[in-house]
Amino acid sequence: MSYLYYMNNKNEIKFELKEVNENQIMEIDGISFSNIVYILIFVDEVNLFTLDFFQDSFVVFKELKNSILKSDKYLLFTGVSGIADDAGWEYVDVFHDATSVVWNIRRDNAFVNYTFDRKRYFNEISKIVKRIESINSIFILEPLHVVYPE
Repeated sequence: MSYLYYMNNKNEIKFELKEVNENQIMEIDGISFSNIVYILIFVDEVNLFTLDFFQDSFVVFKELKNSILKSDKYLLFTGVSGIADDAGWEYVDVFHDATSVVWNIRRDNAFVNYTFDRKRYFNEISKIVKRIESINSIFILEPLHVVYPE
């Protein structure tokens, strides 16, 4: 499958870490979570997880971190259960050029495309990596286990 992507209009990207402490319970898609942290992604100041397309999902940190290395397919998103297929997630096509990083995302036969400034993309991922490395070890980074699509 080939994708068209446009690198003229770039989206702004930002990552944040959300904590749910041991005294809180967060429920997503019928699954309760406590004592966790997870990554939020903001594109053009919109929390992606507030959009229907990204509902009931988590970012796969290892894949996000690896996506700075080269153009390839990465499982950037998975269901809150960690099972990508159950939530309709597939690998994201990530393309790099000298100035941009492009995400071509497919979920349940729907498509979304984002183009980011390469330098900002790398900086934002570096910031979230440092933030995750500094969190208290009592927190669990979700998703804890990931089942990749077949």
